[in-house]
Amino acid sequence: MVHDLSGGSMKKTTILLSSLLISMLLMTACNLPFGYTITRTDAEGTPNATLTALFDTSHNIPATITPPLIATSTAFLPTLELVTATPEPTLTETATITPVVIVVTATTAPTNAPAVRGNAQLYANYLGTAPVQDGTYAEWVEKTNKYTMPNFAWGKANWVNHADLEGAFAVAWDYDYLYLGFKITDDIYNQPYAGGNIYNGDTVEVLLDTNLLGDFYTTSLSSDDYQLGISAGSPSGSIETGAYLFYPSSVAGKRSQVVISKQFESATVYRIEAAIPWSIYGITPSAGMRLGFAVNVDDNDNVDSYKKMTMLSSAYGLSVFNPTTWGELVLVK
Repeated sequence: MVHDLSGGSMKKTTILLSSLLISMLLMTACNLPFGYTITRTDAEGTPNATLTALFDTSHNIPATITPPLIATSTAFLPTLELVTATPEPTLTETATITPVVIVVTATTAPTNAPAVRGNAQLYANYLGTAPVQDGTYAEWVEKTNKYTMPNFAWGKANWVNHADLEGAFAVAWDYDYLYLGFKITDDIYNQPYAGGNIYNGDTVEVLLDTNLLGDFYTTSLSSDDYQLGISAGSPSGSIETGAYLFYPSSVAGKRSQVVISKQFESATVYRIEAAIPWSIYGITPSAGMRLGFAVNVDDNDNVDSYKKMTMLSSAYGLSVFNPTTWGELVLVK
Protein backbone atom coordinates (compact mmCIF):
# COMPACT_ATOMS: atom_id res chain seq x y z
CA MET A 1 0.00 0.00 0.00
CA VAL A 2 1.48 3.25 -1.08
CA HIS A 3 0.90 6.45 1.04
CA ASP A 4 0.63 9.92 -0.60
CA LEU A 5 3.00 12.14 1.41
CA SER A 6 2.81 15.16 -0.89
CA GLY A 7 0.02 16.82 1.04
CA GLY A 8 1.81 16.63 4.39
CA SER A 9 5.12 17.70 2.92
CA MET A 10 3.57 20.82 1.37
CA LYS A 11 1.95 21.76 4.66
CA LYS A 12 5.27 21.54 6.47
CA THR A 13 6.98 23.59 3.82
CA THR A 14 4.33 26.33 4.08
CA ILE A 15 4.69 26.49 7.85
CA LEU A 16 8.45 26.75 7.53
CA LEU A 17 8.30 29.61 5.04
CA SER A 18 5.80 31.50 7.16
CA SER A 19 8.08 31.23 10.17
CA LEU A 20 11.04 32.57 8.21
CA LEU A 21 8.98 35.52 6.92
CA ILE A 22 7.85 36.46 10.41
CA SER A 23 11.44 36.32 11.65
CA MET A 24 12.59 38.68 8.89
CA LEU A 25 9.84 41.18 9.65
CA LEU A 26 10.84 41.24 13.30
CA MET A 27 14.40 41.97 12.32
CA THR A 28 13.43 44.87 10.03
CA ALA A 29 11.63 46.53 12.87
CA CYS A 30 15.06 47.55 14.16
CA ASN A 31 17.22 47.70 11.01
CA LEU A 32 16.85 49.08 7.44
CA PRO A 33 17.77 46.95 4.51
CA PHE A 34 21.26 47.08 3.04
CA GLY A 35 22.82 48.19 6.35
CA TYR A 36 21.13 51.65 6.63
CA THR A 37 19.76 52.60 10.01
CA ILE A 38 17.46 55.36 11.20
CA THR A 39 19.42 57.72 13.38
CA ARG A 40 17.29 59.25 16.09
CA THR A 41 18.00 62.80 17.04
CA ASP A 42 17.85 64.50 20.34
CA ALA A 43 14.81 66.76 20.85
CA GLU A 44 17.10 69.82 20.96
CA GLY A 45 19.15 68.79 17.94
CA THR A 46 19.13 70.21 14.37
CA PRO A 47 16.63 68.70 11.92
CA ASN A 48 18.15 66.66 9.14
CA ALA A 49 18.77 68.25 5.76
CA THR A 50 15.59 66.90 4.26
CA LEU A 51 13.29 68.42 6.87
CA THR A 52 15.26 71.65 6.84
CA ALA A 53 14.68 71.90 3.10
CA LEU A 54 10.97 71.43 3.61
CA PHE A 55 10.55 74.11 6.27
CA ASP A 56 13.30 76.57 5.38
CA THR A 57 11.33 79.60 4.15
CA SER A 58 14.41 81.14 2.58
CA HIS A 59 14.20 78.45 -0.11
CA ASN A 60 10.45 78.63 -0.64
CA ILE A 61 10.01 82.46 -0.78
CA PRO A 62 11.77 83.96 -3.80
CA ALA A 63 14.58 86.40 -3.37
CA THR A 64 12.25 89.06 -4.79
CA ILE A 65 10.40 89.35 -1.50
CA THR A 66 11.11 93.10 -1.63
CA PRO A 67 8.37 93.82 -4.25
CA PRO A 68 5.57 92.89 -1.83
CA LEU A 69 7.08 95.42 0.57
CA ILE A 70 7.17 98.01 -2.22
CA ALA A 71 3.63 97.13 -3.20
CA THR A 72 2.61 97.57 0.43
CA SER A 73 4.12 101.07 0.56
CA THR A 74 2.78 101.87 -2.90
CA ALA A 75 -0.67 100.88 -1.76
CA PHE A 76 -0.82 104.22 0.05
CA LEU A 77 -0.31 106.12 -3.20
CA PRO A 78 -3.85 105.60 -4.55
CA THR A 79 -5.12 107.08 -1.30
CA LEU A 80 -2.95 110.15 -1.84
CA GLU A 81 -4.05 110.37 -5.48
CA LEU A 82 -7.69 110.19 -4.46
CA VAL A 83 -7.16 113.04 -2.04
CA THR A 84 -5.41 115.03 -4.75
CA ALA A 85 -8.16 114.17 -7.23
CA THR A 86 -10.86 115.52 -4.90
CA PRO A 87 -10.41 119.19 -6.04
CA GLU A 88 -10.94 118.19 -9.71
CA PRO A 89 -14.57 119.41 -9.68
CA THR A 90 -13.09 122.87 -9.13
CA LEU A 91 -11.20 122.49 -12.40
CA THR A 92 -14.45 121.47 -14.09
CA GLU A 93 -16.16 124.57 -12.73
CA THR A 94 -13.34 126.74 -14.04
CA ALA A 95 -13.76 125.21 -17.49
CA THR A 96 -17.47 125.98 -17.32
CA ILE A 97 -16.80 129.61 -16.44
CA THR A 98 -14.54 130.15 -19.46
CA PRO A 99 -17.36 130.19 -22.09
CA VAL A 100 -19.21 132.73 -19.96
CA VAL A 101 -16.23 135.05 -20.14
CA ILE A 102 -16.14 134.66 -23.92
CA VAL A 103 -19.84 135.42 -24.22
CA VAL A 104 -19.50 138.54 -22.11
CA THR A 105 -16.64 139.75 -24.28
CA ALA A 106 -18.66 139.16 -27.46
CA THR A 107 -21.65 140.96 -26.00
CA THR A 108 -19.72 144.04 -24.98
CA ALA A 109 -17.72 144.27 -28.21
CA PRO A 110 -20.42 146.12 -30.23
CA THR A 111 -20.34 148.98 -27.70
CA ASN A 112 -17.02 149.97 -29.27
CA ALA A 113 -18.86 150.86 -32.50
CA PRO A 114 -20.15 154.43 -32.91
CA ALA A 115 -23.63 154.87 -31.47
CA VAL A 116 -24.88 156.66 -34.60
CA ARG A 117 -23.74 157.76 -38.02
CA GLY A 118 -21.87 161.01 -37.64
CA ASN A 119 -23.65 162.81 -40.48
CA ALA A 120 -27.37 162.31 -39.70
CA GLN A 121 -29.69 160.18 -37.58
CA LEU A 122 -33.35 160.53 -38.50
CA TYR A 123 -36.52 159.05 -36.97
CA ALA A 124 -39.60 157.60 -38.64
CA ASN A 125 -42.74 157.25 -36.52
CA TYR A 126 -45.18 154.38 -36.83
CA LEU A 127 -48.54 155.14 -38.47
CA GLY A 128 -51.52 153.18 -37.18
CA THR A 129 -53.53 154.23 -40.25
CA ALA A 130 -52.08 154.09 -43.76
CA PRO A 131 -51.81 157.54 -45.40
CA VAL A 132 -54.11 158.55 -48.23
CA GLN A 133 -52.05 158.59 -51.41
CA ASP A 134 -52.91 162.03 -52.76
CA GLY A 135 -49.50 163.51 -53.48
CA THR A 136 -49.08 165.35 -50.17
CA TYR A 137 -48.06 164.46 -46.64
CA ALA A 138 -50.44 167.07 -45.17
CA GLU A 139 -52.63 164.59 -43.23
CA TRP A 140 -49.78 162.62 -41.61
CA VAL A 141 -46.77 164.93 -41.37
CA GLU A 142 -47.77 166.01 -37.84
CA LYS A 143 -47.68 162.35 -36.72
CA THR A 144 -44.03 161.92 -37.63
CA ASN A 145 -40.90 163.97 -38.39
CA LYS A 146 -40.05 166.37 -41.19
CA TYR A 147 -36.52 167.10 -42.40
CA THR A 148 -34.72 169.23 -44.98
CA MET A 149 -32.05 168.33 -47.54
CA PRO A 150 -29.49 171.09 -46.95
CA ASN A 151 -26.27 169.32 -48.01
CA PHE A 152 -24.63 169.46 -51.40
CA ALA A 153 -23.68 166.04 -52.71
CA TRP A 154 -23.04 167.12 -56.28
CA GLY A 155 -22.85 170.26 -58.44
CA LYS A 156 -22.69 173.01 -55.83
CA ALA A 157 -21.26 175.31 -58.50
CA ASN A 158 -24.45 174.83 -60.54
CA TRP A 159 -26.73 175.95 -57.71
CA VAL A 160 -27.92 179.58 -57.71
CA ASN A 161 -30.17 179.99 -54.65
CA HIS A 162 -33.04 178.37 -52.70
CA ALA A 163 -35.43 179.21 -55.51
CA ASP A 164 -33.22 177.18 -57.84
CA LEU A 165 -33.45 174.05 -55.67
CA GLU A 166 -34.65 173.28 -52.16
CA GLY A 167 -36.10 170.16 -50.61
CA ALA A 168 -37.97 168.90 -47.52
CA PHE A 169 -39.43 165.50 -46.69
CA ALA A 170 -41.34 163.51 -44.06
CA VAL A 171 -40.83 159.81 -43.32
CA ALA A 172 -42.99 157.23 -41.51
CA TRP A 173 -43.64 153.49 -41.51
CA ASP A 174 -45.94 150.59 -40.78
CA TYR A 175 -45.42 146.86 -41.16
CA ASP A 176 -46.17 146.96 -44.90
CA TYR A 177 -44.59 150.16 -46.20
CA LEU A 178 -41.97 152.83 -45.76
CA TYR A 179 -43.75 156.16 -46.39
CA LEU A 180 -42.06 159.25 -47.83
CA GLY A 181 -43.52 162.63 -48.71
CA PHE A 182 -41.44 165.26 -50.57
CA LYS A 183 -41.89 168.96 -51.17
CA ILE A 184 -39.44 170.26 -53.78
CA THR A 185 -38.86 173.86 -54.81
CA ASP A 186 -37.37 174.03 -58.32
CA ASP A 187 -37.53 177.07 -60.56
CA ILE A 188 -37.31 174.90 -63.69
CA TYR A 189 -38.86 171.43 -63.50
CA ASN A 190 -37.49 169.21 -66.23
CA GLN A 191 -38.04 165.44 -66.55
CA PRO A 192 -38.11 164.09 -70.10
CA TYR A 193 -36.94 160.59 -69.07
CA ALA A 194 -38.50 157.39 -67.79
CA GLY A 195 -37.24 154.01 -66.59
CA GLY A 196 -33.52 153.66 -65.98
CA ASN A 197 -32.77 157.17 -67.30
CA ILE A 198 -34.80 159.17 -64.77
CA TYR A 199 -31.61 160.19 -62.93
CA ASN A 200 -30.77 162.47 -65.90
CA GLY A 201 -33.79 164.65 -65.10
CA ASP A 202 -35.42 166.06 -61.96
CA THR A 203 -36.06 163.22 -59.55
CA VAL A 204 -35.72 162.08 -55.93
CA GLU A 205 -33.65 159.16 -54.62
CA VAL A 206 -33.93 156.93 -51.56
CA LEU A 207 -30.79 155.16 -50.28
CA LEU A 208 -31.28 152.33 -47.78
CA ASP A 209 -28.77 149.99 -46.11
CA THR A 210 -30.72 147.07 -44.67
CA ASN A 211 -27.73 145.70 -42.72
CA LEU A 212 -26.36 148.85 -41.11
CA LEU A 213 -24.87 147.25 -37.99
CA GLY A 214 -23.57 144.25 -39.91
CA ASP A 215 -21.40 146.32 -42.29
CA PHE A 216 -21.13 149.62 -40.42
CA TYR A 217 -17.58 150.27 -41.69
CA THR A 218 -17.90 148.85 -45.22
CA THR A 219 -17.07 151.64 -47.66
CA SER A 220 -18.36 149.97 -50.84
CA LEU A 221 -21.83 148.96 -51.95
CA SER A 222 -23.01 145.41 -51.24
CA SER A 223 -26.15 143.39 -51.89
CA ASP A 224 -27.92 144.88 -48.85
CA ASP A 225 -27.52 148.49 -50.10
CA TYR A 226 -30.39 149.88 -52.21
CA GLN A 227 -30.63 152.94 -54.46
CA LEU A 228 -34.20 153.67 -55.59
CA GLY A 229 -35.11 156.57 -57.90
CA ILE A 230 -38.63 158.05 -57.93
CA SER A 231 -39.90 160.31 -60.70
CA ALA A 232 -43.03 162.47 -60.84
CA GLY A 233 -43.04 162.18 -64.62
CA SER A 234 -44.20 165.19 -66.58
CA PRO A 235 -46.96 167.65 -65.55
CA SER A 236 -48.87 166.80 -68.71
CA GLY A 237 -48.69 163.06 -68.06
CA SER A 238 -46.80 162.36 -71.27
CA ILE A 239 -44.00 160.96 -69.13
CA GLU A 240 -45.34 158.55 -66.54
CA THR A 241 -44.50 158.51 -62.87
CA GLY A 242 -42.34 155.59 -61.87
CA ALA A 243 -39.76 154.01 -59.59
CA TYR A 244 -36.53 152.40 -60.72
CA LEU A 245 -34.11 150.35 -58.60
CA PHE A 246 -30.54 151.18 -59.66
CA TYR A 247 -28.76 149.08 -57.06
CA PRO A 248 -28.14 146.23 -56.38
CA SER A 249 -27.38 146.08 -60.09
CA SER A 250 -28.11 142.33 -60.14
CA VAL A 251 -31.81 143.08 -59.50
CA ALA A 252 -32.02 146.51 -61.15
CA GLY A 253 -35.22 147.46 -62.92
CA LYS A 254 -38.62 149.13 -62.64
CA ARG A 255 -40.50 148.69 -59.38
CA SER A 256 -44.18 149.09 -60.21
CA GLN A 257 -45.17 147.93 -56.70
CA VAL A 258 -44.05 151.32 -55.34
CA VAL A 259 -47.21 153.40 -54.95
CA ILE A 260 -46.56 156.95 -56.22
CA SER A 261 -48.80 160.01 -56.24
CA LYS A 262 -47.84 163.57 -57.23
CA GLN A 263 -48.96 167.20 -57.22
CA PHE A 264 -47.60 170.09 -59.24
CA GLU A 265 -48.52 172.75 -56.75
CA SER A 266 -47.22 175.63 -58.83
CA ALA A 267 -44.74 176.33 -61.57
CA THR A 268 -41.93 176.15 -59.01
CA VAL A 269 -43.17 173.62 -56.43
CA TYR A 270 -43.98 169.94 -56.89
CA ARG A 271 -44.76 167.16 -54.43
CA ILE A 272 -44.30 163.40 -54.44
CA GLU A 273 -45.83 160.90 -52.01
CA ALA A 274 -44.58 157.31 -52.11
CA ALA A 275 -45.33 154.06 -50.30
CA ILE A 276 -42.41 151.65 -50.71
CA PRO A 277 -43.15 148.00 -49.80
CA TRP A 278 -40.64 146.49 -47.35
CA SER A 279 -40.70 143.41 -49.58
CA ILE A 280 -38.53 145.31 -52.09
CA TYR A 281 -35.79 145.35 -49.47
CA GLY A 282 -36.39 141.80 -48.28
CA ILE A 283 -36.73 142.77 -44.60
CA THR A 284 -39.40 142.73 -41.91
CA PRO A 285 -39.49 146.07 -40.06
CA SER A 286 -39.59 146.33 -36.28
CA ALA A 287 -39.61 149.09 -33.70
CA GLY A 288 -36.07 150.22 -32.93
CA MET A 289 -34.64 148.93 -36.21
CA ARG A 290 -31.72 151.01 -37.51
CA LEU A 291 -31.15 151.36 -41.24
CA GLY A 292 -28.56 153.18 -43.30
CA PHE A 293 -30.53 155.98 -44.94
CA ALA A 294 -30.38 159.12 -47.05
CA VAL A 295 -32.70 160.94 -49.44
CA ASN A 296 -31.54 163.13 -52.31
CA VAL A 297 -33.11 165.43 -54.87
CA ASP A 298 -31.64 165.86 -58.35
CA ASP A 299 -32.05 169.02 -60.41
CA ASN A 300 -30.91 169.30 -63.99
CA ASP A 301 -31.90 172.52 -65.70
CA ASN A 302 -29.89 171.51 -68.78
CA VAL A 303 -31.07 168.08 -69.91
CA ASP A 304 -28.35 167.95 -72.57
CA SER A 305 -25.59 167.54 -69.98
CA TYR A 306 -25.64 165.53 -66.76
CA LYS A 307 -22.63 167.56 -65.64
CA LYS A 308 -24.97 170.50 -64.98
CA MET A 309 -26.78 168.47 -62.32
CA THR A 310 -27.15 169.63 -58.72
CA MET A 311 -27.87 167.10 -55.98
CA LEU A 312 -28.98 168.00 -52.45
CA SER A 313 -29.00 165.36 -49.68
CA SER A 314 -30.16 164.76 -46.12
CA ALA A 315 -26.67 163.41 -45.33
CA TYR A 316 -23.62 165.61 -44.97
CA GLY A 317 -20.63 164.58 -47.12
CA LEU A 318 -22.68 162.02 -49.05
CA SER A 319 -21.07 159.76 -51.63
CA VAL A 320 -23.73 157.59 -53.24
CA PHE A 321 -21.29 154.70 -53.68
CA ASN A 322 -19.98 154.75 -50.09
CA PRO A 323 -22.63 153.62 -47.54
CA THR A 324 -20.58 154.88 -44.58
CA THR A 325 -21.35 158.43 -45.78
CA TRP A 326 -25.10 157.86 -45.63
CA GLY A 327 -27.04 158.80 -42.53
CA GLU A 328 -29.35 156.42 -40.70
CA LEU A 329 -33.03 155.96 -40.01
CA VAL A 330 -34.52 154.63 -36.76
CA LEU A 331 -38.02 153.12 -36.79
CA VAL A 332 -39.99 154.38 -33.77
CA LYS A 333 -43.23 153.03 -32.35
